[in-house]
Amino acid sequence: NNGSFVGNAINPVTYQGLRLSLLGKINDDWNALLTQSYQQMHAHGVAYQMPDASNGTTFTANNTPVGSQALPPRSVNLFNNSYDNDKFENTALTVNGKIGDLRLVYSGSYLVRNVEQVQDYTNYARGVFGYYYQCTGVSYSKSSSGANAKCYSPSAVWTDNEKNTHQSHEIRLSTPDDWRIRGIGGLYYEQYIIVDDNEWLYKTVPTCSATNDVNCFHNIGPVSGAYTFNSKIRGDRTAFFDARQRTIDQKAAFGSVDFDIIPKVLTITAGTRYYRFNEGIAGSLNGSFGCKVTAPTTYFGTCLTSGAINEAQSPNSSRYSGFKSRVNLSWKVTDDALAYYTWSQGFRPGGFNSGSSGLLAVNGVPTYFTPPTYRPDQLTNNELGFKTLWLDHHLQIDGAVYQEDWKEAQVNFFDPGALGYNLIFGTIGPNYRVRGIELQIIAKLPGGLSIQGSGSYNNGRQTNSPSLINNNPKSATFGQTLPIANPYGVAGDRLANSPLQQFNLRLRDDFQVTDYNAFWQIGAAHIGDSQSATGNLISYDQPGYTTFDAAAGIAKGAWNVQAFVQNLTDINASTSSTGAQFVEAQVVTRPRIIGIKLGYNF
Repeated sequence: NNGSFVGNAINPVTYQGLRLSLLGKINDDWNALLTQSYQQMHAHGVAYQMPDASNGTTFTANNTPVGSQALPPRSVNLFNNSYDNDKFENTALTVNGKIGDLRLVYSGSYLVRNVEQVQDYTNYARGVFGYYYQCTGVSYSKSSSGANAKCYSPSAVWTDNEKNTHQSHEIRLSTPDDWRIRGIGGLYYEQYIIVDDNEWLYKTVPTCSATNDVNCFHNIGPVSGAYTFNSKIRGDRTAFFDARQRTIDQKAAFGSVDFDIIPKVLTITAGTRYYRFNEGIAGSLNGSFGCKVTAPTTYFGTCLTSGAINEAQSPNSSRYSGFKSRVNLSWKVTDDALAYYTWSQGFRPGGFNSGSSGLLAVNGVPTYFTPPTYRPDQLTNNELGFKTLWLDHHLQIDGAVYQEDWKEAQVNFFDPGALGYNLIFGTIGPNYRVRGIELQIIAKLPGGLSIQGSGSYNNGRQTNSPSLINNNPKSATFGQTLPIANPYGVAGDRLANSPLQQFNLRLRDDFQVTDYNAFWQIGAAHIGDSQSATGNLISYDQPGYTTFDAAAGIAKGAWNVQAFVQNLTDINASTSSTGAQFVEAQVVTRPRIIGIKLGYNF
């Protein structure tokens, strides 16, 4: 029963911050800018809504909820208070100077960030496998339930205590802009350290003790010999924890050259970037599966039969390197018209999963192990575009057509129904091709009126249909396709979270009222429909929506005041949907916001 937590306006957020900058001019050629920033964020509640309540919900084979009760808009069905305290401080330094004809820029920063978070987990705890942690007289399956079965509350939370440090350094040299052959080159380094202690508190069956020696749980702790920053045995309710330190080091060298084939008319640009990522992990993760005592015991210590993993004994490093390049050809057709072609490459870094678990066992032998790591995915872009000015620079029209080939896209799997695995894990998945067009228009009309708008159409489609392959050499069907139909989707499926069309439009009028500068404006933005996932994964339709904004203001001298309305019609739409807790959760558009801004320039 969540009666004690029921309330309105449960998710206020407060930001407090300070930023100080100091610019020092060393001489005519050198200066340095030092910036110090602080911020604290205190957030309560959650940023999503639930279309349906979780009570009474069951699921069909394709994970469709059945028997649930519809909730009012912007409502949630939760059973514990949630909060997120997030604070950081950042020091940044930029140095500009000249060495002969060359310009030198150094930019560096150091960030320290601390996060303390608690979120409700009850809807997950009452889902698949939850009975194991909340019921006695039940073993590893519901069918083993006995007449003396007793279930405790599934009310649960997860907690996260995180400390991050990040430093980055970049130095670059560039030639003067008026040289026919121009160049830029530099070096880059960053180190990112994430110390993270995650706990999931959904175990409500009592802990074993001298007075409670059956139908109980032994508590869990860190793996012996593993790196740890929290050596404590976890509390009575902790069913799973993940305590580790991740370290990411990136080194890069880059260079780019511009050559005016025809000065001020035809220019070719070619550049490349060599990168090397080293990602390491240390720590341990542990769960209470296997720690349930169903017969009388005289042992009341730490669980000795848990599925603990020492990250140092599993693949605990991931290294990858390579070149990513770009070529651009620009043609200045007239003083007011430019056409260009660009070929470029990109990637996303790879990552780690939480250990490696055996799934889909046949005769007790797993046929699939979740991959401990997954490599980067790759993107290649071909783009043809133009930038033009018309009507004595009163009209600007820019546009582009492009094709993006996305290879081995990273996919996060969460499908307990098919895999029997209750955690999210990442893999390398299918290929996609995105063909799109975009257009931007800016028009200055008579008087102070102006119109600005942009839009895009992106048709992203899957180009292959990979399968999960048996990766256990001890299995009789090693190397064969697993019997899961189209886990990643099939060729022709739309790219998830990719609307076909998007556009925005703004009308603004700037005018004088005696000695005052005034303006009003109104705008609209549209996002088309999309799907939250593809293949066998839990997927939700995300309908398209249109929002409207308006503002008006007045200024004189250094003072200005502005009134504004965001989401004028109070549209409530999902920007991202997920079913990771066995109920649909929708991150929604912000409700209508009415505000006033006061400003002073000095």
